[in-house]
Amino acid sequence: MQDFTSIDQLQDATVFGNDGDKIGTIGQVYLDDQNNQPTFVTVKTGLFGMKETFIPVSEATRNQDGLQVPFDKAFVKDAPNIDADGSLSPEEERRLYEYYSMEYPQGTGDAGTDWDAGVAAASGTAATGVGGLGTQRGDADRTAADLDRDVNAAGQVPGAAGHDRETVVARDEQLNVGTERRESGQVRLRKHSYTDTETVEVPVSREEVVVEREPIDPSSPEAVRDGGDEDVVVTTHEEVPVVDKTATAEKVTVDKNTVRDTERVSGTVQHEDVEVDGDDTATGRDGRRG
Repeated sequence: MQDFTSIDQLQDATVFGNDGDKIGTIGQVYLDDQNNQPTFVTVKTGLFGMKETFIPVSEATRNQDGLQVPFDKAFVKDAPNIDADGSLSPEEERRLYEYYSMEYPQGTGDAGTDWDAGVAAASGTAATGVGGLGTQRGDADRTAADLDRDVNAAGQVPGAAGHDRETVVARDEQLNVGTERRESGQVRLRKHSYTDTETVEVPVSREEVVVEREPIDPSSPEAVRDGGDEDVVVTTHEEVPVVDKTATAEKVTVDKNTVRDTERVSGTVQHEDVEVDGDDTATGRDGRRG
């Protein structure tokens, strides 16, 4: 266990898992009501850091980039769903200790404790809860340290009888960027038929009759052969084009591919801050003296 004695070491620090991947950034620091030491921190996870999950400080070690914990991001995100509302009840603490396989401290009471900037509970109160920074409570539960810290320059305690406490709410806007699916176009397959005329030159051949005459010996058998009328038939041939058709076919299919790209978006957000004008002993927004 590393001793984080300064809350500044924890606030807004980056938390890394045992695989080296970033889990998130620390949102709130919860202090033990007995020794006023950091016990749990909330880590902002999710797409825009909108979810806060509890992590025990005792399991964290500091590195050059922030805090290292022996868990991965999925394990941390599956931790018990507890609202980061400024205090933890003993039942909520016990659930966290069991989830992280930690031994629950013995001798704790049954009642949870609200916290003001992480200071201890009032004298004589069973100190069992773990408080978050910045949570307010009534003056009846404050310790002498609480009251001493809140004394103003005139020696008055804000919130005491006869004095009014004034508060200012500061709001911050964040960009919540996402995507929506919309129609970007249409592709239609349409089949139609048409006729065309093709001209092809085909080589053909034909037979022609050629008459040849040659003299022969009148005494030859061919010449003296008695023959009357005689017909001789010679058949001629020719080639003519013959047209036939064959068909080919193809299948045309339209499919879709998803192409991943990155677009940069920007927007204007408004931030509010509170400045304290007056005596330098007044406390600031972080609960410490200015």
